[in-house]
Amino acid sequence: MSEIIAPLAPPEETAQLRRNSLDIRHAVIISVAVMSPAASVFFNTIPQGQAVGAAIPLCYVVGFVIALLVANSYSEFSRQIHSSGSSYTFISQSIGPRFGFMSAWAGLLAVLLGVPYTFVGLSSNLQTIISRSLGVDISWIFYFVLLLGIAFAICYSGIRQSLNVDFTFLAVEIAVCLLLAGIVLFHVGQQGGLSAAPFTLNVIPSSGNGLVSNLISGIILGVLSFIGFETAAALGSETRDPQRNIPRAVFGSMIIVGLFYLVMVYTETVGYGMNTIATGFVTEAAPFDTISRHFTPWLTIFVDLVGVFSFFSAGIAILNGSARIMFTVAREGLLPGFLGILHPTRQTPVGAITALCIGGGIIGMILGVIMNPSNAFTFFATLDALAVLIIYALVCAGSLFFFRRQQRQGNARFSLLRHGIMPVFATLLIVGIFVLVFTSPQSTGVNGATPAALLLNLIPYIIAGWVVIGIGVIVALGKKLAEPAAL
Repeated sequence: MSEIIAPLAPPEETAQLRRNSLDIRHAVIISVAVMSPAASVFFNTIPQGQAVGAAIPLCYVVGFVIALLVANSYSEFSRQIHSSGSSYTFISQSIGPRFGFMSAWAGLLAVLLGVPYTFVGLSSNLQTIISRSLGVDISWIFYFVLLLGIAFAICYSGIRQSLNVDFTFLAVEIAVCLLLAGIVLFHVGQQGGLSAAPFTLNVIPSSGNGLVSNLISGIILGVLSFIGFETAAALGSETRDPQRNIPRAVFGSMIIVGLFYLVMVYTETVGYGMNTIATGFVTEAAPFDTISRHFTPWLTIFVDLVGVFSFFSAGIAILNGSARIMFTVAREGLLPGFLGILHPTRQTPVGAITALCIGGGIIGMILGVIMNPSNAFTFFATLDALAVLIIYALVCAGSLFFFRRQQRQGNARFSLLRHGIMPVFATLLIVGIFVLVFTSPQSTGVNGATPAALLLNLIPYIIAGWVVIGIGVIVALGKKLAEPAAL
């Protein structure tokens, strides 16, 4: 961030996001869409399988537990504070504006990575499907630019229109996935292939970087799949009755998708074959395509398409959610002022949406070419997960301080379980992940001296460098961060 520019004061009637324009279903849709249910189990599991073999479901169970604990803090905060700033506002109001800025700084990295992560995966997958189905091989870069442009147009048109598109794609992808899962589990069950082994440590390979490093890599990618459940909080300024609806949306979306994940990753593991996950599975461009061709050939084209739908709906939701957080931070003068620009009639944060599309497009194309789309996808995914885990840890720690202070002031009751034990446990789990990441820096599963391998192995140091730069910006801002963020 080379310069902090105070936002221009817009006309009063367009100064804020449109109040009471959304309800609980919209909040649920945006959170579910950001988690990209189908795309997560279709593609996050490929590098995950390379690390943990058939223990992919175990990693998702751990990720689900961490997500539940973090969701508790987001839910509790949302009952007291409703703001499009989401975690930034929660942390600023609880442990101070400097920590709030650090969460926004980590969030800036996450949102800059979220767009290329989603659209690189989407364009690479679409290239494979079209090449395989039609014999037309067009560079993934063409699809990347085209689809990012379409997503920009949809987000520019307004939040309700965007969420309607998301809902349509989500309904189709979840229906197709559950149909496939039912058929696969029925056939595997008939052959006696159902087993609890994928939920144990026994099936994790000890080769490569060792069992612990492999497990941590798998857990990080498992947590990555849950990232986004909290996006509903970014609609706090636009949702009716936010104290009631946002907490329900945060927990509800995460539980729905969490159960979906467990069904699908277990289906994927036993359907592909537990003994071949760490070998054949990880060389697949689309493992669920192979599974569908084996069990339900007639459903394969639909399975391929829902992977595309899932990525695209996630891209739209990420743009909308991230833009609202950047808009709020910019309105407080902590990010460049153009990020706080609203459309005069649609009341959408067009400045932030534009910046995310341009910045994410440039980053995605450059690293996609240098690393190739598959390795770039793994790089963006891992780095994005670690950046968001920093935010999650700060939100959980902030929950403890906030509700202790609220109790002393007589504004809220402090719950030992919800405001003490659960946030502390979540924070310790996240800190433990970071300790293991930094003590096992080459846990990405890519070896050699290629640009991809070098960048993947630098991930812990990139995160550390980003945090150090953020601390430097905090020092430079000085008194600008002396006052708590506005609600």
